Amino acid sequence: MKRLIATAALATLVATPAFAQSYQYNPHEGPYIGAGFGQAKTGADLDLGDELRSEGFTVISTNTDDADVGFKVFAGYQFNPNFAIEASYLNFGDFESNAQTVVGDIPASIQGDISVEGFGFALVGKLPIQNGFSVYGKLGLIAWDADIDVRTDTLIGNISASDGEDGIDPFYGIGAEYVINQLILRAEIERYDLSEGGDDFEIDLISASIGYRF
Repeated sequence: MKRLIATAALATLVATPAFAQSYQYNPHEGPYIGAGFGQAKTGADLDLGDELRSEGFTVISTNTDDADVGFKVFAGYQFNPNFAIEASYLNFGDFESNAQTVVGDIPASIQGDISVEGFGFALVGKLPIQNGFSVYGKLGLIAWDADIDVRTDTLIGNISASDGEDGIDPFYGIGAEYVINQLILRAEIERYDLSEGGDDFEIDLISASIGYRF
């Protein structure tokens, strides 16, 4: 048994340098990973005042925040200089809306918060320019999940409610990429066309990413 273990160990030690020498980095083929962050902005109508007015409430003031910091992590495989596939996890942050109204003679404050995240899969088409620089476009699908929280604060008490939505919808984007050695630098803009229950809204993500190609 000891001789068998020693023989296996010796074979491994001999094979390791040979394997290391046989592997050569190919800038046009292979797996890669990366992460990025930027600004996520939604085109959804978040104004709570419109909904309250339609229900007959008196609206004193409203405020919306339709942008937040978004981030993503991604992994892909480059098949050739012009084609890759890519999977990603995305978090678009929180979008908020606030309204001041009156319920009877009692002032009330309403806060709404929507957070969206998802997993994406895309086909990536690239056009190499020169010296590691290229431009690309991507087309894919995102399986997304949205959490909706609403809180009403009044002088006589507080009420909160939560809901959720999910779906699978398309997204697309364009960007520029620069590869130096095995380091990937990206700048891109993506649009996610989300739809649920007859309501359509978009989320645009403008981001910068850094990655590593194996």
